Amino acid sequence: MNEEENIDQVPKSNDTPEDVNENASQELTIEQLQTQSENMEVHAHDLHKAPGHGWKHYIFEFLMLFLAVFSGFLAENYRETLVNREKELHYMQNMVADLKADTADLNFSVYYQQLWYNHLDSALQIPIESLRNINIQDTFFYHFLPYYSWMQPFIQNDNNITQLRAGGFNLIGNENVIDSINLVYNFYKQVKFGVDFNIVCYWDVVHKAQQLMNLPPPGATIEEVVPKLVPQNTEIFIQYDKSAIKQLYSTMTNAKGSLVGTIVAEKQYREKAERLLIYLQKEYHLK
Repeated sequence: MNEEENIDQVPKSNDTPEDVNENASQELTIEQLQTQSENMEVHAHDLHKAPGHGWKHYIFEFLMLFLAVFSGFLAENYRETLVNREKELHYMQNMVADLKADTADLNFSVYYQQLWYNHLDSALQIPIESLRNINIQDTFFYHFLPYYSWMQPFIQNDNNITQLRAGGFNLIGNENVIDSINLVYNFYKQVKFGVDFNIVCYWDVVHKAQQLMNLPPPGATIEEVVPKLVPQNTEIFIQYDKSAIKQLYSTMTNAKGSLVGTIVAEKQYREKAERLLIYLQKEYHLK
């Protein structure tokens, strides 16, 4: 009986050894996870308190980011400055080239306008009453033909100044350079006014002369004007109406006065252009 009672008192269980091991493993895994979680919380708490990850750390990161952005800005600004400097130099090189071309054209224009003025003045010295004389007509026509055959207006080389006024001046840092350029190129308005008036006077003279004289076609070049086209011992006037010839002389006198004003303005413009040319060459080390 005692043995049976002892047998009955032994706990009964349906668990196999494998089940027991699995349960023990699960319990161990849960304990490990809890331990790891606690360790992570403690580590995070310690990180939060670490001096390297406090407010000083964030300020340091902000400063580094700011310096990186600011350095990039400086580099880009420096690159843009170099590009603008190259563009400015290119504008000044073109400006120097235009001024050289202008002064050369002005020398040519002033020379021939002075020549036309002298010829008109000589033609106007001939009395109207003596124009019936064929030899005097030859002399008159010799002085009249150069003005009639060839106009020599000065036209400014303005491609570069047009680009500067369209926005290129923003690239020039020297205000004195800008003022000097504008001073010269604004003066051209006076020159252009004189040139335009010369053209008006020219056509007035031509129209009057065509009513009074048998005029040949103008020469293709200045070299062909005199003396190739001047007839010898040939009657040029087709009518001798004194009133009409006086009108011709009046238009010639007006043209002569216009030439004087234009020559003076062109010489002043040439002097200003030459001074500006020297200044820009010195300022930008150009030839």
